[in-house]
Amino acid sequence: MNKTRITNHQLFSLTANYSCGTSIIVVSASLAGIAKQDAWICTILTPLFGLFFVWMYYYLASLYPNKSYVDIICSVFGKWCGSFISAAFVFICLLDVPQITWYVGNFIKTQSLINTPIYAVNTIIIIALVIGALYGIEAIARASEIFVYIVSFMFILSLMLVSPNAKFENLLPVLEKGITPALKGAVLLSSYTTWPLVVLNMIYPLNVNNIKNARKPLFIGYLWGSFIILMYNSMSILVLGSNIAANSAFPTYVLAKEINVGIVFTRMEAIISAAWIITLFSKALLYFYGGVIGISQLLGLKDYKRIVVPLGLIFVVFSNVVYPNSTYEAEWDSTTWVLWIGTFAVVLPIIILIISIIKNKMRVK
Repeated sequence: MNKTRITNHQLFSLTANYSCGTSIIVVSASLAGIAKQDAWICTILTPLFGLFFVWMYYYLASLYPNKSYVDIICSVFGKWCGSFISAAFVFICLLDVPQITWYVGNFIKTQSLINTPIYAVNTIIIIALVIGALYGIEAIARASEIFVYIVSFMFILSLMLVSPNAKFENLLPVLEKGITPALKGAVLLSSYTTWPLVVLNMIYPLNVNNIKNARKPLFIGYLWGSFIILMYNSMSILVLGSNIAANSAFPTYVLAKEINVGIVFTRMEAIISAAWIITLFSKALLYFYGGVIGISQLLGLKDYKRIVVPLGLIFVVFSNVVYPNSTYEAEWDSTTWVLWIGTFAVVLPIIILIISIIKNKMRVK
């Protein structure tokens, strides 16, 4: 299971797609609601602070080579306590699969296939996720290499085409209510863009040839994903204004509708939304893969593929009930999720690093 190796470019593409993921289509409205016209500042502050966390995840992997995040937790906290903490982390990974499936299904149903049952949409998505997980990390990484070019091209093209509609007065006044709303928005964005990168620690300590060489693609992939988020959120405010962006369920989708260049480039929102769905699919697939790998390690299974299909069947049912409605989803994502992922991606890694440093110093003495 751990003999598969991915290249540095594949790690870059996995990180870039994973960083974008839900951040573009799900969080944009929340950022505009929190920081108003200063939402673009949130997207600058997030990677500035986020580089520390990316470095922390990389350093954690370098301290424990050939170990996944689950293995590291069990090594530091012991078998029983570590297994309990690891199980909670794996639960988060698996919970995010039906959550992201709900995002995609809700988006498709409300914007395109209005009369189609959401179960039908969710089932198709989860079938694709199950197939991807069964093929393994090598196939996932190779597909990600293709996806990153498609997604980047479509995002940049859409931004170029919609840029004539930008109005810089929509950014004024800057920091009208101080820096506090921007910091709150940066924390929310970090919970979707930066902190979930800890899930990659289920992959790149084990599946890369050289951990030191993995540092550069990891950082570049994160910065590229952050750049795309910066440009899209900024353009949403520039074109739509903070009020429309905050009151729209999918402001970046509304932004794509503004593309109208003659009779050649118009009504491109369907193509652009396909690029968004690709990033959501990539993120859900990594959550799925990281979760099943974690379960197999905790239970001592030799082959994780045995539990992929049963979990997929559970996700089909759970994807329609994980969020009762959009209001509950927005409230949960902006409160509970931030605390949840912050516990396992901020607090826990810091505690592990402190314990590891203390242990190393005790060994030297």
